[in-house]
Amino acid sequence: MKSSNNERQYWTTYGVLKIVHKHNNSSTMETMEGIKHSTLHGWLNKLQVQDLITKSFHGHYKLTDKGTDYVGTFEKEDSKNQVRLENMRYIYPIIQGLDSLIKNRTWDKEQPINNVVIYHTKEDGLHVRVIAGKNNPCLEITCKQILGDDIYEMMYEARQWTEFVAETFQKDYAVILGLGKPAMKPEWAIPSEHAGVLLEKTNSSQISTTHGVINKSKGRGYDIETRDIRLANKLYDMPYVMDEIVLQLKHLRAASNTGLFSL
Repeated sequence: MKSSNNERQYWTTYGVLKIVHKHNNSSTMETMEGIKHSTLHGWLNKLQVQDLITKSFHGHYKLTDKGTDYVGTFEKEDSKNQVRLENMRYIYPIIQGLDSLIKNRTWDKEQPINNVVIYHTKEDGLHVRVIAGKNNPCLEITCKQILGDDIYEMMYEARQWTEFVAETFQKDYAVILGLGKPAMKPEWAIPSEHAGVLLEKTNSSQISTTHGVINKSKGRGYDIETRDIRLANKLYDMPYVMDEIVLQLKHLRAASNTGLFSL
């Protein structure tokens, strides 16, 4: 159960709509998100009046079309200032049950490559590939794009999604999977005004460097894309660091003007 100390972060229409979409059941919302019963039900009643959610049966809620549109619009605007995690993949070795999985699952695409057949499908919105070779068959799960401002929390959320999908395959198809491991370094897209200046000054649509790519993303503005998690953290913090430097310079100038010391 999450601490109720974080409760206030959900006291927005968008926050509660996201919780409803995630859990559906009011008891689960209280337990998993740490929201007080009275607070949650006050919000649920308010959102029903606004036609943003509907009560399907006792204790169960879902977003209306209007509620879905509200979330989509909010995220579209908010995403312009958030880091985007993409192309993060995990591979789970298939220890047992490969033949049963291939036979009983409906596949979107079968792709023979040399002595291997790759089966493509989707589960809970995540792209899944079964690489069915004689040696080391595996289940590869590509995480959905995740937006946020804490790259470590985003990686944790992405991993949780892959674990959920892996468990679904194990339960539904009697597959035994090994421990999941990252298949590649994830890619981070960090919004940056500096990136826009560089592209405009060089009259370029994209700039490639040894550490990543600078380009313009549809609907977001200018991004710096990198697979270096440390660099991603530094780039995201850069505007705050610059603000702090400017503030310190102002303090120094003010002190100099008052004659406390001379530069």
